[in-house]
Amino acid sequence: MRQQAVGRVLRSFGAVWIAVVLLYGISGLISPSMFQLSQVVNILQVASFLGVIALGQVIVILTGGIDLSQAGLITLTNIVATSLMLGQPENIPLAVAVCLVLALLVGLLNGVLVVVVGITPLVATLGVNSILFGAALVYTGGAPRGEAAAAFELLGTGKLLGIPAPTLIWIALAALLFVLTRLTVFGRWLYATGANPVAAKLMGVPVERVTVGAYGLSALMAAFGGLLLTAYIGSPSLGIGNQFLLTSVAAVVVGGAALTGGIGGVLATVGGAIFITELNSFTNIVRVSTGTQFVLQGAIIVLSVIAYRRLSGPAR
Repeated sequence: MRQQAVGRVLRSFGAVWIAVVLLYGISGLISPSMFQLSQVVNILQVASFLGVIALGQVIVILTGGIDLSQAGLITLTNIVATSLMLGQPENIPLAVAVCLVLALLVGLLNGVLVVVVGITPLVATLGVNSILFGAALVYTGGAPRGEAAAAFELLGTGKLLGIPAPTLIWIALAALLFVLTRLTVFGRWLYATGANPVAAKLMGVPVERVTVGAYGLSALMAAFGGLLLTAYIGSPSLGIGNQFLLTSVAAVVVGGAALTGGIGGVLATVGGAIFITELNSFTNIVRVSTGTQFVLQGAIIVLSVIAYRRLSGPAR
């Protein structure tokens, strides 16, 4: 009973935030420069890209699904946005609009494959991810062209009152999704669908529509993340989305979400994105190899799942 009570408290406030503070303190002791304000700002800027993408991932995971198509959509967003902008500010609205419409179509496709066709979310979204990456290759012929407009790049490199623009956008999106998931009927439907879809359906929850909507939101967040990355680097890159294939899932899981659905939250996911970013920074500080970085990241994810499961009591 005591373990279950502790688990409820940690899920409510986000145990990951304790881990964020501890890891930051350890990093600072090893490298005192980490305590400089500029380093904090840099961590938040880098974390914002993963953070925006993870906001969409947690919505899908709350329903008991998973979205592995985000990486391909990020890449395609980057390729399409730069090819349409061509460095001209007047092309920004068209490029952004096309990318967002594309994201909605991808989200709809994922939702239909999962809900209507009945394909397992992991298989369906992984397949769509391959399709999107292949589409990017076909579209560019393997040689991407174009560039982001200088005015658009301010979204990735600009600052307001010393805070990076991507971080401000991340905070705004997180606030909107927090309200959506915690203070609206749709949010209650998300949790109900993930906790027990059969019971939710019997209670009148439109499980199919909620699931499709969740994949749509995930795709939109991936597109926003792709646009922010495009604004940050300013050029097309066929490999830009690869790093987010599993890290968005990692951020959500480290934040305490259950892959079975019904457990998790936006604020904890924000902490998870910061933690993953801090972990990458920490491994750079101690100068470990890339292989060791992956080992550490994987071990922490596994330990996070075990810890949350033990504190939550018996699996339901």
